[in-house]
Amino acid sequence: MKTINLKKFAIAGAALIGLGTAAITTVNKNTEPTTVQAASSKIKVSQSTAVKKFRAKYPSAKIDSINLEKENGRYVYEIEGFTSTREYDMRINASTGKVISAHSEVEKNRNKKAINLSKVISRSTATKIAQKKVPDSKAIEWSLDRDGSRTVWEVTVSKSGKKSEVKINALTKKIISVERD
Repeated sequence: MKTINLKKFAIAGAALIGLGTAAITTVNKNTEPTTVQAASSKIKVSQSTAVKKFRAKYPSAKIDSINLEKENGRYVYEIEGFTSTREYDMRINASTGKVISAHSEVEKNRNKKAINLSKVISRSTATKIAQKKVPDSKAIEWSLDRDGSRTVWEVTVSKSGKKSEVKINALTKKIISVERD
């Protein structure tokens, strides 16, 4: 009996350690940690730090999308914004914080709406919702964007080599849809 209990304890401990190092992402407002591990790559730059870099370069721009995706083996933030006359785009290395590119161009933006970052759920919360919907999956990509009148998180998760995209209302936490490969 004691060996069975010890085995259960060892398995439970290993599972908890595994959960601690699996795709855990935490980002929102000013309370997020600076180091986040997603899939097998480390994300050292928080979303709020990336947003601060964007706002430092483009102080009058309103943000309308934030993406965090793996490119060439590294995670990259892509932040897009706008004013009434221009569109802005910045790509930031999520490991080093280095700005990879920054671009602006003239564009009339009559129907665009900004994302209110202070009201949306964190990437960590969106990740947990997506991983609960697709058990035993790992989050590998995130996108915060407008979808019509809604602000949504699209979290791509991977399980056994198959990807699923979980779309979540970023204000209410409700799952809008799940698309599987």
